[in-house]
Amino acid sequence: MSGSELIIVRALTDSDMGLFAAHRKATASHQRAIALTTRAAKRLLHPDVFEEKGGDFDCICLFGAAMNREIRRVNKGGKNWRLGGSQLDHEVFRNLDSRDFALIRSVPHNDGSSPILLTFVGRHSHQLVQAGLVAMLANGELQHSVAVFEEGKGGFSALSDLFPAIPARVAVRPPAQQSALVS
Repeated sequence: MSGSELIIVRALTDSDMGLFAAHRKATASHQRAIALTTRAAKRLLHPDVFEEKGGDFDCICLFGAAMNREIRRVNKGGKNWRLGGSQLDHEVFRNLDSRDFALIRSVPHNDGSSPILLTFVGRHSHQLVQAGLVAMLANGELQHSVAVFEEGKGGFSALSDLFPAIPARVAVRPPAQQSALVS
């Protein structure tokens, strides 16, 4: 039986950096998304959403002083799965670069009814946490720069302690905002 949450760890690469306005001019990549593996997408997305090759999700992005909440798309474009959307333009994202991490926390097989938490960990801003992630992933957990940790299995508890679930006051939108998400 699968756990009630999962955390996907993505080691950022140069191609992921186009998501951040602060890096857009310096990156050769034209994508505004974070790449995911098919294995991670199968765990993250409800089978119907996976079969449809994507869907829209309420996504809460956190990094330092920056918080962004908007609908973001997880989809398969060509051969690759991506978590994309509009650029993240807060100046704090300048402190991220490739070899830092994105953590995606969600319920497994999310059909869009639960928010996704996207947290970034930079070696300049979170030096000890980033070093701990590197050490945790040194045993081969990363496959194509992505690792999936499920609740009740190795590694999830340590990650969960460092990156708590979405607080209820953030996860639950007032009714007026909920209806805006549907339209």
